[in-house]
This record gives sequence, C-alpha cells and structure tokens, in this order.
Amino acid sequence: MEDLKIMQKCLDWDLNYFWNIYDKYIDKIHNFVYIKTTNKEVTEDIVSDVFLSALKNINSFKIEDWSSVQAWLYKIAYNKVIDFYRTNKEPEDVWDCLEMSCNSDFSQDIDNKDKLKEVFKYLETIKKEHRDILVYRIWDDLSYKEISDITWLSVDNCKKIVSRTLKTISANFVLLIMILLIL
Repeated sequence: MEDLKIMQKCLDWDLNYFWNIYDKYIDKIHNFVYIKTTNKEVTEDIVSDVFLSALKNINSFKIEDWSSVQAWLYKIAYNKVIDFYRTNKEPEDVWDCLEMSCNSDFSQDIDNKDKLKEVFKYLETIKKEHRDILVYRIWDDLSYKEISDITWLSVDNCKKIVSRTLKTISANFVLLIMILLIL
C-alpha cells in the first residue's frame, strides 16, 4: 500500500497501519541517526523517540505539505538529533564510538575504520548544510523533493548544492592524488 494512503488511514485513527510505516523506514532512520551520533545506544534512543513522536503527532502530518512520509520522518529525526546535541553539549568523540563487527576480519575492520575516519575528516571540511544535503542524497537516497521538504530549500537549490559539492570533492581528491604522486 502506498505510504500516503497508509498515512490517510492513520489520520482516520486506524493506527494499526502505522506499523507498515515503521517497518518500512526503521532501518533508514536508524542509519541516518547513527551517522549523526555514531553511538549505538544514543541512536536507538533517538530512533525510538522519532517513531513515538511521529505516532503521537500523526495528526500534524498534512498530506498536502509533504512530498513523502519518508521526508516527514527524516525531518523529525533531524530535529531529534539537534535536540540531543543541544542537551548534551559535549558529544563523545566520533572515533571512540565506531564499533567493529564481531563476525568480520579484524584487520579489515581496522582498515575500514581508518578509511571511514578519512572520509569523515574530509566531510568535516564541507559546509554543514551542504554535507547534510549530500548525505541525504547519496547515503540516504532521498529525492531532491524530499530533501527540499527537510531543509526548506528549493529543489533547484538542493540540486545545485549536490552538484557543486561533488565537483569540489572530485577536484580536491584529484589534487590530493597528484600531490601524493609527486612525493
């Protein structure tokens, strides 16, 4: 069943349909929050709060205001993450929070962790608003309309930000590779 039809049933107080929304988006919202917090327990707390808040405030969802249910949930998740950092002024070090899988090759995990650190370090150099939009588009695979709903920027502006940010990243990586080859 299409998300907006499910939400209409929820708005008509048939909240059993909300489980369809939960099942469909729990993993995406979890991954989104985890990227922002890099802490498993904090992520689980925030994600449960996201869905509880969505359920409590289901009547605030206006079908004509949102391009998708996914965008609405991401906006709630984004606000919950901001609330978390406002109340916890000293977030834990990102690198201490990265967990390694018990079922994989330890040396490969170390290598992946190092690569992930480099990616995060580079992403920190990008303007926060642009970084968030890039993550929404590439990592979370959101449409530009959904990103527009979350950020309150125009669809065209979101497209330009993604395009320009990717060009900047590409140019910087080419420059870095050239410097490494010279050395």
